[in-house]
Amino acid sequence: MPGGPGWGPAAQPPGQLPPPVPAQPPGAPSAWSQHLPPTPPQYGPPNGGRPGGSGKPWLIGGAVLVVAAIVGVIIATSGGDDKNAASGSPSGAPGGGKLPSRAPAGRTFTHVPDGCRLIKAATIASIAPGTECKPSQFDNTTMAAMITKMPSWDTPSGSGGRLLHLRVHLTVSPGAKGMYDMDKSTALNALKDMRTTTDSRSLTGLGEEAYVVHAVDKDMGGLAEATVIVHEGNAAFSVSFGYDTSDSGPRQQQSEDAAVAAARDVLGSLS
Repeated sequence: MPGGPGWGPAAQPPGQLPPPVPAQPPGAPSAWSQHLPPTPPQYGPPNGGRPGGSGKPWLIGGAVLVVAAIVGVIIATSGGDDKNAASGSPSGAPGGGKLPSRAPAGRTFTHVPDGCRLIKAATIASIAPGTECKPSQFDNTTMAAMITKMPSWDTPSGSGGRLLHLRVHLTVSPGAKGMYDMDKSTALNALKDMRTTTDSRSLTGLGEEAYVVHAVDKDMGGLAEATVIVHEGNAAFSVSFGYDTSDSGPRQQQSEDAAVAAARDVLGSLS
C-alpha cells in the first residue's frame, strides 16, 4: 500500500540517487585519554628504619608528592609561565627528547646525571650515613619537553640505624619557574593540618632563588623535615631531609644545613 503524506522518506524522482551522507570528522582525542606517568610506589617499606616493626612511615611531604609530580608534568609540558614557548631543538633530553630552544632567563641545562648521582657520595656519607639510594620510576621518564629525576635515600629496614630520609624532586623544563612556585607553595601550605612549620625563609647564594621550610609532624611522634626549594634557569628542584627528633641526631639547623648541602650538589651536577 503506498505510504500516506508525511510518512517515511520522501520519494526520489526516477533515475536520481539519494544525496550522499556527509562524512563525519574524526573526533579529537579526549584529555582524559592522555597517558600520565604511573603513580610511584611509597618510599621505603611501611615500617622501615627500625627493627621489630617499630619504624615510622614518612608522611611529611610524601602525601602530596605524587600529586605535585603529576601536576608538574602538566606545568612543564605546557611551558608553565613561559608565554613564548618555541618549537623544540635537539638536546640532551633522555630518549632523544627535545627541550624547547628558548628557555627562561638564566642558565639553560640540557644534561642531568642519573638520579642517584645528583648528590655526591661524600655528601651522603656526611649528612645521611647508612642510607641507600633508590631511583624513582619517574627517573627514566622520556617526555619531549622535560627531564625529571626523583631519587630518594633511606635508612634500610631493620638496620637499627638512625631513621633518615633524603629526597630530590628535580625538573628541567621551560616551566621551571612555575614548578618552583608550586613546590614552595606545597612546602608551606599543603600539610598545615598535619604539621607545624618552625622555619620558612628565603636563601641567598643558591640559584636564582631559593627557599627553606622546616616542619615537625603533629601526629607521628616527632618526625621532622627540612625542605629546600631552588630555581635556576630552566631547572627547579626540591631537596627534603627527614629525620626523627627522638633520635640523638640532627636537629632543625643541622637538617636545614644538610638539605642546603645536598641542593648545592644537585645544582652543581647539572650542565
